[in-house]
Amino acid sequence: MPRPNASKEERKRIREVTAEQIARTNCNNAQRKLEMLMAANFEPEDLMITATYRDADLPESAEVTRRRLGKVFAQLRAYRKARGLPDLKYIYVLEGRHGDHRPHAHIILNAVGGDLELFKSLWIWGDDVQLSYIRERGYDGWAGYLTRSGGRPASMAKSSSSARGASSNRSPLMNGWTTAQAWMRRLGAQVLDEGGGRNETASCRYIKYLLPRRGRKYKQRARTRVVAGLNAH
Repeated sequence: MPRPNASKEERKRIREVTAEQIARTNCNNAQRKLEMLMAANFEPEDLMITATYRDADLPESAEVTRRRLGKVFAQLRAYRKARGLPDLKYIYVLEGRHGDHRPHAHIILNAVGGDLELFKSLWIWGDDVQLSYIRERGYDGWAGYLTRSGGRPASMAKSSSSARGASSNRSPLMNGWTTAQAWMRRLGAQVLDEGGGRNETASCRYIKYLLPRRGRKYKQRARTRVVAGLNAH
């Protein structure tokens, strides 16, 4: 929306914003949101699992896959609870047919050991289950990969209340304005990216950083978990 005192040239540039530019902005916002969610709740040693369908079990819709994943997550949660293991946290992305790829799901899981074999035994709709680690691409790399499937942006689904309230003892990844480098060093912050720019009306500088883990000040609730979904067509 133009400023009240905007010139004719400024108003014209705003009106000429294309659908492609809007889609790119939405994609960048989804990537930043996913990056912060991952950084606040997952470790570099946590997992990225890709589960692909076999031809005989292809789903009729994305909703079918969501229901199937819901069953898998319920079984994983019960398995961990019965053995006193850490609560299940996950984020998933559903991808449809594009190129030569079958419908498949990318799932980020917090690792507890033996996760791949257990997931393979529960994913009964396909034989191709692949494992990667968050450290291989980093939070920003995976967030960019998962929100740009086939060059097309995926939309971030609204997290459930349990996701928004999920406990984490790490401060989330943040973007902001600062010149307080000494303050960041004192906190032990890890600088991930910084830069700036200037146009005809203003200049800016930014820094993106990750704060170290903090000690818990309260007991984590037994059933808290991260639940979020993305869907790419």
